[in-house]
Amino acid sequence: MPGEEAVISVIVVSYNSPATLEKCLESLAAQLSEPDEVIVADCSDEDPRAGFRRQIPSVRFLRFSERRSIPELRREAIKVSRGEILLLTEGRLVPSYDWAAALLQAHQTHPQAPAVGGPIDSNPHSAFDAAVFFCEYGRHLPPAGDGECEELSGGNLSYKRWALDLCWDLVEAGAWEPFLHRRLEQHGHRLRRSGQALVCYHNSLSVSQFFRQRFHYGRWFAAARVEAPGSLKRLVYAAFCPLLPWLLTWRLARLVVERRNHRLDFLRALPWILFFQYVWSAGEFCGYLAGKGASDREVF
Repeated sequence: MPGEEAVISVIVVSYNSPATLEKCLESLAAQLSEPDEVIVADCSDEDPRAGFRRQIPSVRFLRFSERRSIPELRREAIKVSRGEILLLTEGRLVPSYDWAAALLQAHQTHPQAPAVGGPIDSNPHSAFDAAVFFCEYGRHLPPAGDGECEELSGGNLSYKRWALDLCWDLVEAGAWEPFLHRRLEQHGHRLRRSGQALVCYHNSLSVSQFFRQRFHYGRWFAAARVEAPGSLKRLVYAAFCPLLPWLLTWRLARLVVERRNHRLDFLRALPWILFFQYVWSAGEFCGYLAGKGASDREVF
């Protein structure tokens, strides 16, 4: 994608997934060229480049020795990026060969759209892997058509820089993307999805790691949902938490049936899915009553 200045900045956040990160960067290197740039913001326990089969010199690495949340890693990469369009993904996701081109085309076709995302697929090797995929990204299951949408995943997302400028106080504060999107909608903007901008999820989490992550994600979500301490809303939402596992699983099942994708994977993963929905529900319950604690740093 040649030009006189960097049109695209791709930002990849990374934590302890070196094998998939390498595949992600190889895919990006094949579809980008000067002056586009790729920036990896990484807080892995060890430098992931040590395990790469070959080095990718065009990629800029930002290494952090201390654990940081996904939004904090993104923020640091955004600060040093040059592009007017910023593409965001994660080290456990591998973009399709035309991912960047599809997102760029959507931005060019819809200049008023502040953010464009796409679907997320997977090729799970076990029932557990399938459960992780459905719990994390099932709402973004392909096929998904082009058009306006209510929700985009941070694992497959892009912004025009002016859109981030509207939310920069939230970016600085390390807010997750739903809060940025709410701000954009308050300014009268609509999110957009490109059905061709596909990424594929590769699980690298163990059962214990995903258990911990699922609990903390639910706790963070609940605390962010009702920020006012002592709010009556906290007690009302907490009272409904026992119903959440079945409600969330039903919503996933309906989506799988509607999109006619991964139906057998969903059935074999169903016990795991229900189990992790209960873990999420327990996290939400804790978040409503006790706040988020340090949960936002435990989610990756």
